[in-house]
Amino acid sequence: MPNKELYEVMTIDAVSRQLGITSRTLRYYEEVGLISPVLRSSGGHRLFDQNTIERLRQILQLKDYLGISLQEIQEVMDAEDSIKELRLSFQEKVDSVDEQRLVVKQYIAVLHNLIDKMNKKIDHVLTLRDMYQDQVDRSILLMEEVENK
Repeated sequence: MPNKELYEVMTIDAVSRQLGITSRTLRYYEEVGLISPVLRSSGGHRLFDQNTIERLRQILQLKDYLGISLQEIQEVMDAEDSIKELRLSFQEKVDSVDEQRLVVKQYIAVLHNLIDKMNKKIDHVLTLRDMYQDQVDRSILLMEEVENK
């Protein structure tokens, strides 16, 4: 098991309590690839590092705040991973101006893709909201008609 002083980890029970989800959900996220395979204690118990816990928080925010599917979450997380890799490439490995330009263009393309996905989701949510607002407005008119009889 990693040295806790150097590498802070939490058990599956502690993480599930902290994040308000079940341990089965954590296992499922690992199975479908939303989080990387977790560390294991010498006894075989799952251990989660702080990077994985932060990733889980981000997954839960996407799910709860945007109401997006696990597949869409995977796409966003993959894009986030690509962005991190591109940043590292730019900072560490890129020597020529042409290579820098290419990395920045790739970075911009990944961000545009994410923005496009979110804009589509927002459009769907706004359409749904407008539909419900129309129903409320029609119901208010109906109620006023009934009251004026």
